[in-house]
Amino acid sequence: MPDRLAGQKRDWEALAEIDPLWAILGDRERRHGRWELDEFFATAEATVAPVLAAAEELGVPARRERALDFGCGVGRITRALGSRFESVCGVDISERMVGLARELNADHASCSFLVNDSADLRRFDAGSFDLVFENLALQHLPDKALAWRYVSEFLRVVRPDGLVVFQLPSSLRWPYRLQLQRRVYAVLRRLGLGDRVLQDRLKLTPIRMLTASRDEVARAVGLAGGRIARVDANEAPALPVRYVRYYVVAGAASDAS
Repeated sequence: MPDRLAGQKRDWEALAEIDPLWAILGDRERRHGRWELDEFFATAEATVAPVLAAAEELGVPARRERALDFGCGVGRITRALGSRFESVCGVDISERMVGLARELNADHASCSFLVNDSADLRRFDAGSFDLVFENLALQHLPDKALAWRYVSEFLRVVRPDGLVVFQLPSSLRWPYRLQLQRRVYAVLRRLGLGDRVLQDRLKLTPIRMLTASRDEVARAVGLAGGRIARVDANEAPALPVRYVRYYVVAGAASDAS
C-alpha cells in the first residue's frame, strides 16, 4: 500500500472505531454517538433520489443491474442504491467501516461490501458496473493525483452505456482552508496523544479536505476517456464548502458548463 494511503487508512480506522456515523456525516449535534441509525440511513434518500432523477434525464445508465459505491463507509448510500439496482458493491479503505457495513446491512441482500485499500480498483474487471457512485470520499484523499487515479478507474470499471457520478468541492472558505484541526491533530498524535483523546476530549479530527476547480476535473475526466454530461453545484454562500457534483459518461469532450 502506498504511504499516502497507509496514513489515510490509519485515520479512517480510528474514526470508524470512535465515532463512525459522525465521521461520515459530521453534524455537530450528532457527535459522540448521537446519530440514530434509522435517521442516519434515511438521509441517503436526499442524495440518491435527485442523482438518479438527473441520470434518468441524461438517459443513463442503460440498465440498473450493478452499481459500485466508492467510499461506502457503513453502507448509507449503498443501502439506498440497493433498492434501485439488482446488486450494489460498497468499497471502503477502512476494515472497521466495512465490518460495520456488513453488520448493519445484513438484511439487505442486494448489498455487499469489500475493503479496497489500493490506489486502484484492480479487483473489478473493466465494464463491471452500470453506475459508479462516489459521495464525500474523494474530497478526503491525500492529494489530487490520487483522486484523478480513482476517477480514471471509475471510467474503466463502468460499462460504455453506464454513468459515473462523483463530487469534489471547488472551493473552501477562509479560515477553513487552513485545516487547522487536522494539522493540530497530526502534531499531537506524533507527540503521543491517542486518537480517542484527540477526537473525544479535544474535539479534533484528522479529516482532510481536498478541493479542485471545474477545469482541473474536466482535464482529469478527459484524460481518462470520459465526458462530463452534467454539473450540479451547491450555490449556498453561507456554507464553508462549495460542493460540485459531476455526471460523467464515456466520450472525448465535455458538454457541461
